[in-house]
Amino acid sequence: MLSACATYRPEPLPRSADLAPAITDLKVAAQSFPLPSLRHHPFDVADGLDWIEIAMLAVANNPLLKAARMQRGEASAQVYAAGLLPDPQLSASLDHPTNGGSERVAGGGIGLGYDFQGLITRSAGVAAGKAAQRQVDLVLLWQEWQVIQQARQLTLQIGNAVARRALLEEAEDRFARQYRRARTLMAQGELTLEDVGAQAAAWFETSHRLSRLRQELQRGQAELHALLGLAPDVRLPLISLAGAPPARSAPPVPVLTALPRRRPDLRALRAGYQSQEQRVRKAILAQFPLLDMGFTRDRDTDGLYTTGVGITLNLPLFSGNRGRIAIERATRARLRAEYQARLDQTRSDIARLLDRQRLLRERYRRLQRHLPELASLVTAARQAYRRGDLTALGWLNLEKTWLDRRLERLALEQALWQGRIALDTLLAWPETEE
Repeated sequence: MLSACATYRPEPLPRSADLAPAITDLKVAAQSFPLPSLRHHPFDVADGLDWIEIAMLAVANNPLLKAARMQRGEASAQVYAAGLLPDPQLSASLDHPTNGGSERVAGGGIGLGYDFQGLITRSAGVAAGKAAQRQVDLVLLWQEWQVIQQARQLTLQIGNAVARRALLEEAEDRFARQYRRARTLMAQGELTLEDVGAQAAAWFETSHRLSRLRQELQRGQAELHALLGLAPDVRLPLISLAGAPPARSAPPVPVLTALPRRRPDLRALRAGYQSQEQRVRKAILAQFPLLDMGFTRDRDTDGLYTTGVGITLNLPLFSGNRGRIAIERATRARLRAEYQARLDQTRSDIARLLDRQRLLRERYRRLQRHLPELASLVTAARQAYRRGDLTALGWLNLEKTWLDRRLERLALEQALWQGRIALDTLLAWPETEE
């Protein structure tokens, strides 16, 4: 009996960070990924990392996901515990006479009892545990799906920031060269202080915008490294998303109807509700009278042996487990309301995102139509400024407008991609597996 008992072993906490010092140290087990698009996508660091490869690394190595996967063991242990049968109860007693003469003998007894209520509620407890285990698996799948989308977002933000940095660096270099040239011309009396001051302001403003952008890029890279479980100094050769994403039409009614069967968080809520249904059933089964049956073998101090059967019956006159039933039913009602609220919020969010995407795409198309004309004006303005046919203020206004509109195009592309990623999350697309 002692050899079958569990033993205690201490498990000390880690004393240092466990971040990978190189990409090659990260492990990618493609067969365990939640999406077919991840399992079948080639992974090669040599040709750069696209968002799918970044998502593969994130799902496999994100520290929070590693911790969340440990909940599977807890849920399995709870199902195992719910399926165990109640242990029988062994009782023994000894009665030693203290008077009455030498003809008295020591009395005693031994008994074996069993609580049958555990058998009545066992099936409901096991069903509740299995549904809870299913909920844990689906919650983990939803967390993996969100990490995938977060990896896409960060890859997009970093790539977009790199493109904006290139534009600002080009503009800063142009404004700096023109400012130095303007100072020389002002010393020769060919330019006024107003013209030189305007060029200095354009250079300083662009340098400030570039500095802020570099800080933004550094934050995004730090967040991506943390998401992947990488040391901060590891270089990631990212492949950026180019241009705006293709337009997505409103999902058809069958797709929206099937969302509760596709989206992991909705499926997890359904599994939690099924688990609670079994807890309600278990509470109702537990209201039946507690039945404890046992067999006894006794000897009294006169040496008389007796064998008997004992039954203990709990009379449900005052409690009858009605309090527990009321609690479980109220919990079930709350879970049902939360599920309905999540469905309603999902439909509203999808409609809102589709409307926003439509407005952003219209704005993006208009900007795309105007950029070629603006580029021609900027080219002509540069030539006119060099000939002295255009003032510095006129040239600077066109240069800054040209820079702002190209930055606006990049911002719109990022917003369109972010909206697309948000829609993918809401619609569970690419579709997660049942």
